Amino acid sequence: MRSLFLTTITLITALTFSLTASSSDVKTTIINDNIPWKAGKVGDDIGEVSTWRRKVEGADVQQFRGEIIIPQPALHVLLTLENSDDLSDWVFHCQKSDRALNQYVYMEYSGIWPVADRYVTLINKMSIKDGVINIQSTNVPDVVPAPKGMVQISEFNNLFEVTPLPNGNTKIRFTTFVDLSGGLPSWIANMVSKSAPKVTLRNMRDLLEDKHWDYSNASIDDLTSSFDPIRDELKNLLSKPTAAE
Repeated sequence: MRSLFLTTITLITALTFSLTASSSDVKTTIINDNIPWKAGKVGDDIGEVSTWRRKVEGADVQQFRGEIIIPQPALHVLLTLENSDDLSDWVFHCQKSDRALNQYVYMEYSGIWPVADRYVTLINKMSIKDGVINIQSTNVPDVVPAPKGMVQISEFNNLFEVTPLPNGNTKIRFTTFVDLSGGLPSWIANMVSKSAPKVTLRNMRDLLEDKHWDYSNASIDDLTSSFDPIRDELKNLLSKPTAAE
């Protein structure tokens, strides 16, 4: 009986350790920035999206990038990016978004047949370097219970680079690397992901142009506490009459 009891305790301990380890284990692919990008669509004018893609060593899925210059203030772009309630209005295939446990962003993505719906929980990190405001979003697994019939995205690494430009324009660069997981063939994953930068940036452009959100009295103080580590530096950057392109 004592032997059975000890065996049971050992199994429970091992299982608990296994579950804890898997919950905290975040898949992270090291991306070699020396690998060149391959240009896709080239946007020549303000408001047009340019796109690129490149292979990632050791990964079946590719990394994708989009870039656009829009005649909108950088503050309006930042307010849009951090509004977790409205991401489904403009982010590619996002069907639901919300704040989770105050510090995380929860998102659900609709699948394109035969791809099942996906979900992910993210944490954002803000920084400023050389006049560029960076918002890095990475996944944190198992923060919320798995929704029925949905697959958790195993790796999510998005970067928005927001650059204030002269004359009130803003350059937005969106780089994404996402492993949709769930045993999905790489060609399907790449087919789904390649449209993300183009559609996402285009949707944001259109909603800002149509004044979907009222930013007429917006200020830097309207940004959430996520920006606190860079708020003073951000105020200094955005107070400049122009920024180097």
